[in-house]
Amino acid sequence: MRIAMYPTELHFRKLASHFVSLTSGDRFLRFGAVVTDVDIVAYVKGLFASTANVFAVIEPDGDISGVLHLEFADGGANVGLSVSSWARNQGIGTLLLQRAGVVARARGLQTLFVRNLNFNSSLQRLALRLGMNLLGSPDTPIRRGDMQKADDHDLELDDFRGRITLVADPRPCQFKRESTAAMPLDLAKPISSRTGA
Repeated sequence: MRIAMYPTELHFRKLASHFVSLTSGDRFLRFGAVVTDVDIVAYVKGLFASTANVFAVIEPDGDISGVLHLEFADGGANVGLSVSSWARNQGIGTLLLQRAGVVARARGLQTLFVRNLNFNSSLQRLALRLGMNLLGSPDTPIRRGDMQKADDHDLELDDFRGRITLVADPRPCQFKRESTAAMPLDLAKPISSRTGA
């Protein structure tokens, strides 16, 4: 059974590896912009310094199969969701999006903003299966009739039915680059302990 947990700094390399392994198309859907490996390393560093909610699905071998990032602002939450290509169609996206809905409802929020939602048909199908509402940008509305079911079964998650809305967020992701520019990540290096143990 998989669970979504808060990653720690011990997961830094695996978390960065998850994002670096995304294709350019997946990076665009996830971040709303074309991002480099250096941008990703800076982004992962920022995750540990921020107050945002980050959940990861960590496999028994330590690899990260999916990540959810929630940033709360302006009466809603910005959602970033990614699932590794090798782990798709295994319920990881469902688990993470369901977690986003639970956290949003616990904060009394009903709106989740997603970058490039209009182009992300997988996320749209997943949200519909969870009973969430979808709202695309004015120039490209999302119509339920256009969406096909992801598979033959429906989830029974009445907690979300009509109560959480995913909204296409037209704002691109803003990466904050530190003055000490992040170095490219060498994923071949072993993870070293920072505690000196």
